Amino acid sequence: MPKYLKYLALVVLVLFILACNAVTQPFNQAQGLAETAQSLATALPIETLQSFVTQIPVETLQALPSAAPTIEALASALPDFSSYFNPEGTPVSVWNDIPIMPQATAGEEFPDTNAYSFKVDATITEVSEFYNDELESQGWSSLFNMPAEGNASAQIFQKDEHVLTVTATEVNGSVVVILTLA
Repeated sequence: MPKYLKYLALVVLVLFILACNAVTQPFNQAQGLAETAQSLATALPIETLQSFVTQIPVETLQALPSAAPTIEALASALPDFSSYFNPEGTPVSVWNDIPIMPQATAGEEFPDTNAYSFKVDATITEVSEFYNDELESQGWSSLFNMPAEGNASAQIFQKDEHVLTVTATEVNGSVVVILTLA
């Protein structure tokens, strides 16, 4: 198996594991908490539990449910990926030595994820062709290329120790390109 296929398989596996972990971790924590409470309740005599509950102020008991994380709180901890699909600001011509298409109409950098997003007056096929040609001329090797069929495309390039993903998709009638550098 070629080295780039092993790398691509590893990237897909890591992304899958991270996604699964992000979804299941809150449920696993809640399940562990419920199991602990159940084992405590069955191990202690009812009289002990009753005396314990009567010694806790009512205000404390009322505050306990609000201490548990809500779905909204968990979701707010995730990055807001919706802004990637609606970049604002004047586009740059080059980002981290990666060319930005001259037809870009708006652009925005996301330093936390080392990504750059821009809207472009071009087709998804034109985006794919642009990055194939430009990056190849700069010494990047194509590791993966999902053809621009339908309303999305994905490409992965490698140069030295850097990996660049180029994702193009149609959003509300505009083509949005997201560059992620690792």
